[in-house]
Amino acid sequence: MNEWRYVTLSVAFAFFVMCPRIAGMCAVLSRIGNVNPYVISVLGGLIAIPLISLMVFLTVRFGVEVAIAVAVLTDILSAIVMGTFKLRQGIEIILIALFIWLGVVVSIKFASTIESVIKQTLNG
Repeated sequence: MNEWRYVTLSVAFAFFVMCPRIAGMCAVLSRIGNVNPYVISVLGGLIAIPLISLMVFLTVRFGVEVAIAVAVLTDILSAIVMGTFKLRQGIEIILIALFIWLGVVVSIKFASTIESVIKQTLNG
């Protein structure tokens, strides 16, 4: 029955991929290019499959810091490919990435501390 775990966990992953940021970017891109957003979502989703696998590899192999850095590069590359890149936006993307990284680091530490407090409170 191990095969069902793959299906169940893949469905859970699909729900993570289905996020407002991705849908919003698809709407923006289709508006900029004056094209059908559904075609962009399907074609972009297919193109994204190996890129998602690359991000998983980078995260597992090198850590979240490297994955965030690559995500910043791909965001900037996306803007360059569309011809909409501006220096200010690049700086904003980098700052957002720094806050995301900081959030990951801080949340891990705080979650561990909060968990310890809860366990101590419940046990005693």
